[in-house]
Amino acid sequence: MILPGDDQSGMLETLLCKSFEESPVDACIDEFIACARELPDTKIQRLDKARAHAYLATRPLPHVSVGVAAEKAIGRSVMTYLPMCGRS
Repeated sequence: MILPGDDQSGMLETLLCKSFEESPVDACIDEFIACARELPDTKIQRLDKARAHAYLATRPLPHVSVGVAAEKAIGRSVMTYLPMCGRS
């Protein structure tokens, strides 16, 4: 299993989110999440999962699963974080 290292909590989606931090698409995703939170029947419980799926939707070949996207290296920059990850 791949998890963030250095005693950080999170999951694969957390790593993917770190890969697009402070990019132009990150700001768009922030706006989308903020807008969605304003809707009466919308509750985002897993923010990293929501952000990761929104990011994948912006890719030329979007995948439903973050794991599949990682395997296909959709977010190649996420692979930069793998050496820092704890594995179990």
